[in-house]
Amino acid sequence: MKWREARKTLLEEGFIEFGAFRVELTLDNTFMELDYIPRVAVYWNVDGRWHVLRNPIPKGKSLEEGWANAVNLLEAILRGEEWPRFDDEPLERAFVDAIRASFQL
Repeated sequence: MKWREARKTLLEEGFIEFGAFRVELTLDNTFMELDYIPRVAVYWNVDGRWHVLRNPIPKGKSLEEGWANAVNLLEAILRGEEWPRFDDEPLERAFVDAIRASFQL
């Protein structure tokens, strides 16, 4: 599948599935502020758990810009410009392998 199609699906539907993963765009609110920060939640069917991508994602000036920033992070991982940070080496490696095997730039 072309990454362009996956990007469009993520921005319109809020999730994509590939390999052993389901990736969802979500929000995290800060405790002391009312700002909502975009997050990427990843379900890995190998361990049956949800994980949060810990790479920083700029919040943007609008919700749409925040989502685009989250998707841009995934694209940077696909390109090899960023490494996913889950604090779990096997998960990180599996995620990189799956996203690169599933999408073409």
